Formats: sequence, C-alpha cells, structure tokens
Amino acid sequence: MRASMVTYAVIVILALAGYVRAPGWLVLAGAACVTLDSWRPWRQTRAWGPQSRIDWTSKTTTYFVTGVIASLMLAAGAFGAGRIARAVLG
Repeated sequence: MRASMVTYAVIVILALAGYVRAPGWLVLAGAACVTLDSWRPWRQTRAWGPQSRIDWTSKTTTYFVTGVIASLMLAAGAFGAGRIARAVLG
C-alpha cells in the first residue's frame, strides 16, 4: 500500500490532537479519512475510456474490513502516541 500525503497529514494531526488532549472521537474521523484516502472511491481506473466495473465479492469485503481495522489501529496509535508524548513532556 502506498501512503499519500493526506494519510501522513492525518497521522500528524491525530498525534497533535492526542497531545493537546482533544476528544477521542477524532480517532474515528481520522480512521475514516485514512480509509477513504487508501480506497479512493472517486478515482477512475484509467484516464481514458469508460470506467471498468469491479464486482463486490467476499474477497473485496475482506480487504475492506481489514483496511478499516488497520486504519483504526493506525489512528489510535497516532492519537495514543500524542497522549504519551504529553505525559512524558508535561
């Protein structure tokens, strides 16, 4: 998986939010941003011609659910790192 600048920005923002003791629901918003950035449902599969249709299968569902869980873990880890930095640095 190739991470984009949006993903990196969300991770930094979540770490800063944890540092300033922002509400924990921001983890869910951050995970949603990372998930949408990685799946990019608005992109076209190719620059020319009609967009190809991809069927939604059980394999696609597995990838999606695994991606959402990984995004939640990444967001919670960044937020927790900010909280830990706040506790260590004062």
